[in-house]
Amino acid sequence: MKLIENIPLIKRMEIINRLAFFKVFSLDERQVLLESFSQLYLVKQHRFVFQQYDHDANLYLVLSGQLTMYRQNDQVELSNVLPGEFIGEGSFIAGRNRSINAQASEDTILLSLSPIVLTRLPAAMKDKLKDQIIFGMSQRIEALSKLLEAKQSG
Repeated sequence: MKLIENIPLIKRMEIINRLAFFKVFSLDERQVLLESFSQLYLVKQHRFVFQQYDHDANLYLVLSGQLTMYRQNDQVELSNVLPGEFIGEGSFIAGRNRSINAQASEDTILLSLSPIVLTRLPAAMKDKLKDQIIFGMSQRIEALSKLLEAKQSG
């Protein structure tokens, strides 16, 4: 992963303003997140964001591109992560090692949020962040349930 530097705050604000994940945050709150707790990364095609068992506790939001998630031992593709979606919530919240691989299936730009936000953000912002993670996880569970139902009936 390559850190993307020197992007003006206004441009970064433009980018995150398009993501549903940040709609619950005020403009001031978005600015705080961008200035104090986040970084942008470019992950080239076929490169890893993280691998199973890595100790990397950041939450990653896909801004552009696509990631493929799979298990280390059998290389079974579990899901694709598209712009607006996030990965790494388990490690971000619980501080545990990564349980899966995340690899760029095309050049991908990520917004990385450091877990330090969970200790330094005001309670209202922290709650919004957690609510968005919970909402995203519930959408993922629903999509997986539909996929399993389709496989069982077909």
